[in-house]
Amino acid sequence: MAFASLRFGLVALLIPFVPRPTINWSTILLYGTGWGAVQFSGLFLAIHQGLPTSLSSVLAQSQVFFTLLFAVVFRLERLCMRKVLSLGLAITGVSVIASDQTSVVSSFAIALSLFGASGWASGNIVVRMVAIDGQRSDSLTFIVWASLIPAVVLAFMSAQFENHQTIFNLNPAAAFRAILALIYQSIGALLIGTLAWNRLLTHYPASTVSPFSLLTPLIGLSIGYLLWGETLSTAAFVGSILLFLGLISNLSIAKVQSK
Repeated sequence: MAFASLRFGLVALLIPFVPRPTINWSTILLYGTGWGAVQFSGLFLAIHQGLPTSLSSVLAQSQVFFTLLFAVVFRLERLCMRKVLSLGLAITGVSVIASDQTSVVSSFAIALSLFGASGWASGNIVVRMVAIDGQRSDSLTFIVWASLIPAVVLAFMSAQFENHQTIFNLNPAAAFRAILALIYQSIGALLIGTLAWNRLLTHYPASTVSPFSLLTPLIGLSIGYLLWGETLSTAAFVGSILLFLGLISNLSIAKVQSK
């Protein structure tokens, strides 16, 4: 959580250099809390409770469930049966990949991970609501100001649950690599990545955009197999195929609906 706090904090340092957002403060507070604080506190607390990092990346994709649920509950979208079936196929693929685990994981750790995923989903819904109101959440100003909330919350959580002694004991080479990783995660993954993600959510339904996150475990498995020589189990292979077919099906439905 310390690294995540620094990640958001580095982006929040841009606040003096960007204008105040035109979106109301309650919306920014709601977005920053769900998208940043809830998502990452749930994720890292789950890992702290023994959830394997490989499984955490898969369970995080349950944000698709929550995004679709929230979108229907708040009447932002209506799902056709074909889209539900295609998303079900993709989610089945993720479930098959997640089943390929040998370690015993506590229910509490899984619940924390799902709690974090619901925070990610709530951020998606806020972006859609902002877009429907005719405003823009895919702006530098919005992301920078919203980053302040998780930076503070995660710093507090880190102080409560983590030991920071190892950070101060890093040798110069390790510290340099950590700084490079922090810059990449802050500017590349967080700032630019969130701007791109919000741009998609601004122009397309959440049920079309959110399933793309399901590619995360597929890409991770592929990189491990192609670059690091990791073995690809039968469950991982079958799950990846189901996941890919589900996403292709979902995209084909979106194209038909846009005509």
